[in-house]
Amino acid sequence: MRCKNMPTFIYKAADKDGIIREGISSGETELSVVESLRQKGLCPIKIKPKKDNTLFRLKRKRLAYLFGQLSSLLNAGMNIDKGLDILIKITEHRQTKEVLCQIKENVQKGNSLSTALSAYPHLFSNLEIVMIRIGEASGTLNLALERITELFKKQETLRSQIISMLIYPFLMISVGAGVIATVLIFVVPRFASIFQQMGEALPVPTQILLWISHAMSGYWWIFACLLVGGIIGYRLALKTKIGRSIFDGCLLIIPWIGSLIKLSIAAKFCRSMTTLLDGGITIIDAVKIAKYSTANSIVIKRIEIVQNKIQEGSGIAIPLRETKIFPELMIQMVACGEEMGNLKQMLMTVADTYDTTLQNQIFRIVAFLEPAMILIMGIVVAGIVSAILLPIFGMSQLPV
Repeated sequence: MRCKNMPTFIYKAADKDGIIREGISSGETELSVVESLRQKGLCPIKIKPKKDNTLFRLKRKRLAYLFGQLSSLLNAGMNIDKGLDILIKITEHRQTKEVLCQIKENVQKGNSLSTALSAYPHLFSNLEIVMIRIGEASGTLNLALERITELFKKQETLRSQIISMLIYPFLMISVGAGVIATVLIFVVPRFASIFQQMGEALPVPTQILLWISHAMSGYWWIFACLLVGGIIGYRLALKTKIGRSIFDGCLLIIPWIGSLIKLSIAAKFCRSMTTLLDGGITIIDAVKIAKYSTANSIVIKRIEIVQNKIQEGSGIAIPLRETKIFPELMIQMVACGEEMGNLKQMLMTVADTYDTTLQNQIFRIVAFLEPAMILIMGIVVAGIVSAILLPIFGMSQLPV
């Protein structure tokens, strides 16, 4: 029975030696949990209902750490129960500790680790569960955990590198936008009163500047409502199939960004395929699972067509080309891998190549954006200053 189908309680209890133990137990009522603890030789001290964690998400970095530590413990000769118990003790994150406690309890009831993990589809993906299930069946659970850890580490390394490259441009945009907004809201209105006292007709650039300043300072709440409403509408739209499909489709066709996303999708798909094939999964099953690593509904639908054609006896290279998503280099290397019987190695090469290419392209874009943003902000600031100075220069040229 899955823990999530029965109420869960957080308990603190003492064992026969007086050692305080904390954990999570499932039961219909609090009294049934008390009875369960007493049967285990524990004296309940405190029991309270556990809050729902359906919105809780485990970060990839934390998942990689957990799977890596569990793999090391299994390699050291420990069984899965003892390994989970040690993970619970060394984990400081409260919600992660609670999940591990429930997983351990599920395993102690006779369920496999993969079955226990499948009770949390919002935390663990199909790829992880299937890899662990295969490792359990073949007696190589430690190797399966190592492969998953390696996959997570590579994905997290690339993600961290990309984020570090984008921090500076986003910081420049934020600071620049904040400075310009401050000038328009607080500085320009003071000049507006001066211009009114002049009683002269203002140049068109100055009128436009004053209009923008008046709109931002007097109706800022409208812009704030539009921003909040847009964010809420965007998030609600993404929860619908149509909204998600439209958004994912637009991502693939946006200039520059679309090509980068396709590279990222190709790298994730190839690396997931490599991990699954390395675990002994057939090509058709690997495609069924790896398609979800793309995290794009349009791509997933097209890969479903690929898996149908593979089931009909086709190879993988030609159906992948027909999706018009994956780069030609990847298609050629996959076709070569099929012919030579080293598809797994070719997919790994493609994944490594596209990870490097993606990183280099983002670096070049960032290198272009930095001076471009400085130039744009300089032009905006110069425009604001010019619009303010035009009436002043015009007044100085009036005859005395």
